[in-house]
Order: sequence, then C-alpha cells, then structure tokens
Amino acid sequence: MWVYRLGLAKAKYYALTGEWVSGKHAAEIELINFSYPLEELDQKVQELAEKLTKIPLTQLISMKLIVNQAYDNMGLQSTQTLGPILDGAMRNTPEGREFVRVAKEEGVKAAVVKRDGPFGDYSQAPAEEQPRKK
Repeated sequence: MWVYRLGLAKAKYYALTGEWVSGKHAAEIELINFSYPLEELDQKVQELAEKLTKIPLTQLISMKLIVNQAYDNMGLQSTQTLGPILDGAMRNTPEGREFVRVAKEEGVKAAVVKRDGPFGDYSQAPAEEQPRKK
C-alpha cells in the first residue's frame, strides 16, 4: 500500500531501510491523513465520525466504491494477491524459520528484537523516542 500512498522512491526507501515512521511524520509524508496527540485522539475521532454520519449513506458508499475502484485499476488487486504469496514464501527462508525458532524458544518479543534491532526499531529505542501509551 505504501507505493500507492508515497510513490515508488519513498516506498522503497522505507521498505529497504526498515526506518520507522512516527505518526506525525506519517501525516507529513501523507501516508496517513492525520496525527494527533494521544490526549486529543478520542475527541478528533468522534468529530470525524459525526462529520461522516452527515453524508447520505448512498453517497458515502458510492464515493468509497469509486475510490477503491480507482486503486484496483492501478493494480491494487494483484498487489494484494501477491502479498500473501510472498509472505508465505518468506516464512520458509532460513531467516523466517530462525524467527519462528527464536519465537518458540525465547518468545515473540526476543524474535522481534533480534529481527528489528539492526534497523533501530522504535520499540527498542530509549523511552523518550517510543510511542506514548495510554
């Protein structure tokens, strides 16, 4: 999906480097529409939901269908078909099997730390660089 949202160059950059994207940065590069501080999130979601309820259902459905159809015409369907095929194949590479072995023996967190550590994954960053939790 990142190719459709970011274009080829940025999608490759993030996919190949494993660089993480904060919510704020994701909004800046238009990967997502908005990013709000945690304490504002519930209110902003409620406001958007109320705005959407004012649109007649038939128009909402039609607009969603036409936008999704445009993505399908750009190759989204074939991309979504290929994704699970490649995911299944990657689980059977030496690296994929090693991840499963470590997860079974040491736990999923240890497997993720080992896999994502070289990329500077935010979950392993100092507390001030990690996403805030409620």
